[in-house]
Amino acid sequence: MILLALAVFVVGVDSYIVAAVLPEMADDLGESIANVGLVASAYALPTALLSPVFGPLSDQRGRRFSLTLGLAIFAVAATACALAPNLPLLLLARVINGVGAAILLPAAFAAAGDLPDEAQRGRAIAILAAAFPLSNLLGLPIGALATAVAGWRAPFALISILGIVAVVGVATSRTVPSVRRASAGYASTFRDVLGDRHALAVMSVTLVWFSGAVGLFVYVGEFIHRSFGIPADRAGLAYLVVGAVGIVAARSSGRVISRVGPRRVVLAGISLFATAAFLLPLSVVALPLSLVVMSIWAFGTWFGVPGMQTIVAGMSSTARGTMLAFNGSALNLGGVVGPIVSGRIIESGGFAAAGPWSAFLGACAFVIAWRVLPHHVEVEPGEFVEPAPI
Repeated sequence: MILLALAVFVVGVDSYIVAAVLPEMADDLGESIANVGLVASAYALPTALLSPVFGPLSDQRGRRFSLTLGLAIFAVAATACALAPNLPLLLLARVINGVGAAILLPAAFAAAGDLPDEAQRGRAIAILAAAFPLSNLLGLPIGALATAVAGWRAPFALISILGIVAVVGVATSRTVPSVRRASAGYASTFRDVLGDRHALAVMSVTLVWFSGAVGLFVYVGEFIHRSFGIPADRAGLAYLVVGAVGIVAARSSGRVISRVGPRRVVLAGISLFATAAFLLPLSVVALPLSLVVMSIWAFGTWFGVPGMQTIVAGMSSTARGTMLAFNGSALNLGGVVGPIVSGRIIESGGFAAAGPWSAFLGACAFVIAWRVLPHHVEVEPGEFVEPAPI
């Protein structure tokens, strides 16, 4: 799982590192901050839209093929970002970057989901999930340090090197579980997922939950800046607290899943998030209190994510990659829609309105989860194979 975690970590760093290089990037390219900010969207949008398209690829061709292909595209695109002479070419390289991520992320979680029982899958998926808050914790300081030493292109060169290491590691590894090729065709696998109403209902939990969670998350720095008068360039340090807590939550989630099951873990995670979102506007009396509330929010979110991934991974053995790809798309779509809605609410009613709104979405996600999440994920015998080269 270490190599898979490295692949997920590299994708996460590439997502967060842009925030640390935007000012210098804008100066060097002679573009406005608003224009350069499209670099983040150019990466996130194809990841959100194309994950379902590439999901069946690992079900049909195997995890090794998809992981190697996705990482290779990702590494080449990161190199192109480091060499891009202007903004249009940089945006194109970032789009290709996102395509690589859309291929490799579902395959990575599907490889963890190929393990033969719920407890093992939960622990493995928790390790991969922990790579995201770890990348949040390290992405900004790595980007800032590399930029200070060698300019804004240096972080992308570093990401390219890490991507190459991950490609070589995955291509030569014999420790990641393999899965038999699905018997159905590509289009049939796709239709099977879209026709599974229960699976789509489960994924709606992810969509609603992350519309609330990410919708407020992106404005944490602004909340700290407005509430406590901390300069904008320092307010973003609150994300480091969120990242550190997220690592602890994701790692502990796997152990709890093995004891109480993924359903209870998801419900607990959503409950903690919704409670913290409601309390956030009330925490303006003191910065330490706000950081505690944010920590509860981060813990709940990253504690629950491995449970959701474990449930989705167990819904199909022959279309596991596709299932996880759709769930990942629901998460990313929440990350697109949530900030747009929350931003408008903050403009009109401030964080006093945005906090309860996110809490309301959390409550809706809890109700849906209570109704649709299975109490136990059944594993059909004979559909898994032992760890082998992928």
